[in-house]
Amino acid sequence: MQASESVKTRRVELILRQIDSLPTLPHIATRIMTVTADDGSDARKVIELVKSDQALTGKILSLCRAADKGVRSGELTIDRAVVMLGFNTIRNAVFSIKVFETFGLENGKQSNFNPSTSCSDPMVAAETSRPSSTPTAPLNRREFWRHCLAVAVSAELIAQMHGDHKNLKPAEAFVCGLLHDIGKLALDHVLPKSFSRVVQLADENQSSLADFEQRVMGIDHHTAGKRLAEQWQLPHSMQDAIWLHGSAYELLPDLKHRQLIGLINLADHVARQNHIGHSGNYALPSDPREIATKIGLNPDIIDSITDELHEEVHHRAEVLGLDDNLSPGKYIGSLQQANQALGRLNTVMHKRARIAVGQKKVLEAISRFHRYTSPGRNVHEVLDQVVANAALIFKEGFYAILYQNGGSNDPSEPWLIGQYGLDGRPAGKQLADPPPQVRHLSEINPSDSLSIDLMSFHPWLIDYLTQTSDIRRVRLLPLTCSWGTAAILLHDRPRLPAQSLLNALITTWGGAIAAAKQHDGARILGEKLTETSNLLSEAHDQLLRNESMARLGEMAAGAAHEMNNPLTVISGRSQLLATNPDNGSWTQKTAQTIVDQVQQLSDLISSLRMFSDPPRAKRRATDVGNLLHDVVKHVRRDHVKMAEKIEFFVQISNAIPVVLIDPEQISLALIELLNNAITEIGTESVHLSAKHQPEKNIMLFQVVDDGAGMDADTLSHALDPFFSARKAGRGTGLGLARAQQWIASHSGTLEIRSTPDVGTRVTITVPLTD
Repeated sequence: MQASESVKTRRVELILRQIDSLPTLPHIATRIMTVTADDGSDARKVIELVKSDQALTGKILSLCRAADKGVRSGELTIDRAVVMLGFNTIRNAVFSIKVFETFGLENGKQSNFNPSTSCSDPMVAAETSRPSSTPTAPLNRREFWRHCLAVAVSAELIAQMHGDHKNLKPAEAFVCGLLHDIGKLALDHVLPKSFSRVVQLADENQSSLADFEQRVMGIDHHTAGKRLAEQWQLPHSMQDAIWLHGSAYELLPDLKHRQLIGLINLADHVARQNHIGHSGNYALPSDPREIATKIGLNPDIIDSITDELHEEVHHRAEVLGLDDNLSPGKYIGSLQQANQALGRLNTVMHKRARIAVGQKKVLEAISRFHRYTSPGRNVHEVLDQVVANAALIFKEGFYAILYQNGGSNDPSEPWLIGQYGLDGRPAGKQLADPPPQVRHLSEINPSDSLSIDLMSFHPWLIDYLTQTSDIRRVRLLPLTCSWGTAAILLHDRPRLPAQSLLNALITTWGGAIAAAKQHDGARILGEKLTETSNLLSEAHDQLLRNESMARLGEMAAGAAHEMNNPLTVISGRSQLLATNPDNGSWTQKTAQTIVDQVQQLSDLISSLRMFSDPPRAKRRATDVGNLLHDVVKHVRRDHVKMAEKIEFFVQISNAIPVVLIDPEQISLALIELLNNAITEIGTESVHLSAKHQPEKNIMLFQVVDDGAGMDADTLSHALDPFFSARKAGRGTGLGLARAQQWIASHSGTLEIRSTPDVGTRVTITVPLTD
């Protein structure tokens, strides 16, 4: 941005240097201004200056005759003309004549000046190096000068009628009015091609020249005119009038000649309101009466000078050669100007009406698009709405869309190719590997619609575009967003809306696709974060559980060391007592009870020791089917009475190969699960199943019962050692905890899902490799 501003600043400076090379005012014009600055100056000096220029002498005499001073033609001399007309009239006439001679009255007839072409800026150099025969800008010189003359005369008349305003001198007001738009001619000389474009744009848009001057050239005629006035060494009041006359009066700085600047602005609006001449400015004039009131002048004077204004402009234009081909009727020229202005305005209004209709259709389409693409839509839904919206505006035809996902702009990401019917309804989507050596779609230059033949992936794309009958008619329209190209719309429409309207559609569609992509990304990220959070929570719980198990195991190991010797003694003596010949006696039964209880206590201590020293799986080839049937037989044998009331179902998926597991540990874990299932209140059936998933290289075991199930509190503590929901004495509460340890030795997991009054499902996942 800073570089662009720097280039613009340098260009403006170069233009101003070219303006400095414009010709200065002829010596006679500057001398006349100096000599006539005081009404008491010597008339002989003025007469000698006028006589020194024969062409000027003739025009001054013509002006005197046009003024009808009652002098016969044979008696009229330059001496008498100067005296009769007065210094101010002579000054204004000479100045007007010499300025006209400097810049020329006809289009294409320039003054004898040749600006330097040794310019480093290509734009300025190209402009100033044109041949002298090149046509000038389409600004009608005669109409331009007629406008300037009208402003000058209007300013002079208004100043004359305000004699009490000492700071408003009629002669000075005339010169300021005549030169107020001199910057336009300066720019036309320096940059004829650019100024021609400016005039054309102002004409097409019925707008002000100054706006387009800034856009096209970076400088307006106000600044250019001030620079030329400085070069001509005009008084500061004239320089400021040329520079600031287009500004609102209330915004003008507090200058002693501030009212003079406001007067020139007023005179400009009076001339434009009366359609006298044309300066290329199509902005509607403000009410001169309001302007007059703002600058402290009598607004009633505006209406009173209208007739005299036309008459004076007509007479002076005749002398200056502006009215050679006009009839004497003073209003004809104004009427012609008004009719031409109305014609141009009518053309522009029709053009703007057509544009407005197109804008209305596009705005309605954009509004409809936003209604159907509310926040939260995914990318696929938005892509479908983009095509439906395009079909609504571009009319029925072939439509498809290309989209490539991936936040890292990886070109290897697959392409989504969506095709649609003639009315924009989805006809199917497919993913395809991108063609080789093609950049990510987001990096495609978002230029205007391109022919598909220009794209390097044209042969590759033909295989997928099955909905079009003529691939040669397909064109690509990149849909842009803030970070690049969001997607590419393919169509076969020969005509699209104007580029400005098309840009609005492109950015709307592209922005919606980009927003949907970000929403999808945020949703996926949220799901991943939730999953990660759950995993972390589970890992934390598992860590706490492992720490608890480790502490429990350490305690159990210490207790076992201290309790083994007493238990061994108690067990041995109890076994001796149990071998008493008096079998069946109270002593023998009591001793056997002690032996059994000691064995249970020993088993409990051994179970606790597995938490401090977890067992390691000893994998070997195992037939899973045989393993499941053996487990069921074992449970039936240990729980004969319960097993008789429960129906067991064993389900093994087909083609389970021999797998590498520790059959003892897996069997013990399944036995603990079946023991829990059959002892559950209300259990009538138990399903034991195994399934091999080769793609994940895992085995899944499931135990499902239809018992009473567990509530949330019981389920949360089901794997805790010594926890049991049954009445005291019915179990140790170590069964599920031991089963988890055996599964963990295989790096597996044990998951319990239970619903009260429905049943419980336990799933074991065992990786087949460590």
